[in-house]
Amino acid sequence: MILDVLPLEVMREVLLDLSTVDIIQTVKCTRRLYHFAKVDKALGRRLQNRVFDLHLRLGNIFWMNCECEDPVPCLYLGVRFRQANDAVAQWNSSECKFVFWFGDQCKCNCIKAGFWYGGECDDLGGPTLEIEHDLLDHPSFLYDSHLLGGFENETSFTINNGSLDEAIVNCSKLFNILMKFCVVRKLKLDFDNNDDHMWDKMNAFFNANPPDLRIQPHVLINSGINLDSFSIFPNGLAEIAIFSDYNFGRILADAYHEVFRRTPKVSFLGMDLPYTYEDLLGFFKDTKQLSIRSKTHITKQQIRQLVQHFYEVKHDEERTFEFGGFAKQFRVKDFLTLVPKEAYRLHKKRRGNMDMTREWRMRMTWAEMTDRFGGRWALMDVRAHYNWEFCENVLRICSMKNFTENKPIGVSDLADFD
Repeated sequence: MILDVLPLEVMREVLLDLSTVDIIQTVKCTRRLYHFAKVDKALGRRLQNRVFDLHLRLGNIFWMNCECEDPVPCLYLGVRFRQANDAVAQWNSSECKFVFWFGDQCKCNCIKAGFWYGGECDDLGGPTLEIEHDLLDHPSFLYDSHLLGGFENETSFTINNGSLDEAIVNCSKLFNILMKFCVVRKLKLDFDNNDDHMWDKMNAFFNANPPDLRIQPHVLINSGINLDSFSIFPNGLAEIAIFSDYNFGRILADAYHEVFRRTPKVSFLGMDLPYTYEDLLGFFKDTKQLSIRSKTHITKQQIRQLVQHFYEVKHDEERTFEFGGFAKQFRVKDFLTLVPKEAYRLHKKRRGNMDMTREWRMRMTWAEMTDRFGGRWALMDVRAHYNWEFCENVLRICSMKNFTENKPIGVSDLADFD
């Protein structure tokens, strides 16, 4: 290859200009490139090959706890990482946080470690380091001099900004730096209420400075986000979950947007949707996991027909459906009337807490169905109660290979966004 015959000084500069993913792939091409990269200090640091999970939260602003009790607003970018050869169990043990301050700072200049997000207290924990925002314009120096060492001891970084718009731009710059210098395994974008302005600003930055993203993001958004904005991700999305927002209502402006048709995992929460039974077999025919916990024009009789299709092996085992938003409670056997009785077996009711409190409880009844060619399917009726009052009834249809009795609810693992 051409790069292999260049002088070492030129080859070094060319490699350092690449993203870490490309450096790793390039130095594997020849033995000379590989040994040179291992010996060179700058390239060696890039080849440490940390694998990252990134979680970007916009919308609900964080408010740090100050001793003077004055709220201090900020944005948040969370990073979990491990070395490429570390055990999977270490994903939760190594975490850094980037906090972007904006607006007036705390008068007492004494900020406690804890801060609030969505009604829950988080903790910066460990050492903290303030980064001058000018360093974001010098990514190589920032990564080598600050971020690498900070990743080792799980430092939380703070960056001061003059305004919310400046914080959004600087957060976008850092995002692109991490895309270039790190190997990103998973990216979660969590856009909460009232964040359309923030995402519009960030999206404008990414349109001018496209992130070097090789993976498909997982996105949790409200109903007011412009779906066209996700065109900045050339590989599409791995998952999209959309929920109703009190500012935009329960109506989805573009329910038939291409992003829903092309994304393999789609969830709707608390919406009023125009979808019909024909959409399940047409518009969503390529969707692997579809969760509609919202009002639709799909009737119970049509869901019975869908169950019959599973019995007749008209869907592959990767397909999973979840339905909610029913006006009345139901039983799982109500949806098995078009299937021979000898083809399914009902299981006893199971009760348990849905979380660590006793306020939320769930009761599940499920059936195991064997299709015409011996494939096994699970149908689950999950009833959620809050303080012993009925809250939601959800039906889930999936292959027994994807069935976990201890975690029966949720095609979209929304807890993974927390």
